[in-house]
Amino acid sequence: MKITTKINSIELRRSFVCPYDHHKLLFLSKNSEGKKYVCTLCKREYPLVNKAPNFLPDGLREWTTNQYRSNKTLSKKSESMIGKWKPGFRGWSPNCWIKILSFGVGEGRITPIPKGSLLDVGCGDVAKGDVNTDVYFPSPLPENFVLATAEQLPFKDNSFDMVRSAYVIEHNLYPVEMIKEHFRVCKKQVEIYTDNSDWLGVYIYRLLNIGSIFHDEHYFKWSVEYFRNILNRLNYKGKVEVFNTSPSILVKMMSWFGKLPRIGIVFYRDLYAEIYKK
Repeated sequence: MKITTKINSIELRRSFVCPYDHHKLLFLSKNSEGKKYVCTLCKREYPLVNKAPNFLPDGLREWTTNQYRSNKTLSKKSESMIGKWKPGFRGWSPNCWIKILSFGVGEGRITPIPKGSLLDVGCGDVAKGDVNTDVYFPSPLPENFVLATAEQLPFKDNSFDMVRSAYVIEHNLYPVEMIKEHFRVCKKQVEIYTDNSDWLGVYIYRLLNIGSIFHDEHYFKWSVEYFRNILNRLNYKGKVEVFNTSPSILVKMMSWFGKLPRIGIVFYRDLYAEIYKK
């Protein structure tokens, strides 16, 4: 994807605020342990790990730092704070049925071309943004990468023209806070992609006892109606639509029936929400 606006490291540093208080600036400190950002109010310290600022919440930040430095299992203290969650899982091992259902050409991913600066939240291993965040270290490590959760972003208000997250919200325990944070740090619009829970394939997955509804990190399912209700409750202006990004030939063929009245929505695998700030 072509990026029309680049954010340099100095601009990125100037956009940092404490994720626990977005009105408090950070200053860069250095001691025998290395460089770190320090909040002027709460005095929390956010170290640089693998050259990336670690702005994760307290327990998760401690765990990620230890993971990178020693590659050991969770400490008892961190485990008690974040449970048994392990970052980095991005799918399942398909059996023969899924291989047949997913047969097709292309990677099936969203590749928007922004007209300005882009923050890619939950970027994973296919980062698309000028600035990229996730809760674990992607491979390869993208440019301008920051460790942060989707619902506690360490950036000033209106820091980016566009904020994008693709297939992240279904993994998040605080989806409303995530949407509000995306809206806070964007200047123009937010784009959120997730699975359409009304899709016919979901029922096929249930019969086969596999797939996205049995994904051990999926906590919420979304439909057009429920996503619209969330936006209306937050008083946000935007649109919610269904579409297909899958490379599967079978999934693409389903789209032919998408214009059927009332039931057309079940033939689309994906859901897209666009929120406008101005």
